[in-house]
Amino acid sequence: MKLFHINSAGSALRALVGWPSLVIGVFFLAALGGSVIPANDNWREPDRGIPIFVETNGVHVSLIVPMSAAGEDLSDLIRPEHLADSNLYGTHAMIGWGHRRVYRNARTWGDVKVADVASAIIGSDETTLHIYHLVDPRPAPHRKRFLVTQAQFHSIMSSIRSTFRLTADGRSTAYPAYSENNLFYDSVGHYSAYTTCNEWTGAVLRKAGIRMGIWTPMPGGVMRWFD
Repeated sequence: MKLFHINSAGSALRALVGWPSLVIGVFFLAALGGSVIPANDNWREPDRGIPIFVETNGVHVSLIVPMSAAGEDLSDLIRPEHLADSNLYGTHAMIGWGHRRVYRNARTWGDVKVADVASAIIGSDETTLHIYHLVDPRPAPHRKRFLVTQAQFHSIMSSIRSTFRLTADGRSTAYPAYSENNLFYDSVGHYSAYTTCNEWTGAVLRKAGIRMGIWTPMPGGVMRWFD
């Protein structure tokens, strides 16, 4: 009888350890599959258009868009006076969305905190936009440039604008971030293991009709389409 209890306890422990490993494995397999199956497979980069970028720091993938182009202007939401030094106001904004605490606490994978990850996996409405000001960005190994049509650009800007959480009088709310040239902004949206920061970027591009994986929760799932 005692041996039976020991064996039962061992089986329960293996099951307890095994299920999370299985779930994680299924998640990564699904993420890989979603990242290689294309949406908008007939999309081709136009010969002429508006240049934008995707950039990754290995954790987050962000969009880089001009502050003003093709009749679109973000200066009503991303305002010079939000910066401590308005001279840092950029020609372009690098914009990412995600879980507020993960974004604020994790510039790299080494900064990630277990409690923040747990909250993000379970799901949270505690989200933020993170915006860097850049001046005339150029392509780099971690930053890929491509052209979009005016219609695609309007769609991308509309998606960005709709992610800001606005006050009753239609204003955005900014908070200090990592350094003087970047800020956090209140945002809308529900973060989860399904709707990650990288999936937000992928979804914005998919909605605009640009070729992208059907589900891109990991940074490589977005960046692979611009190699």
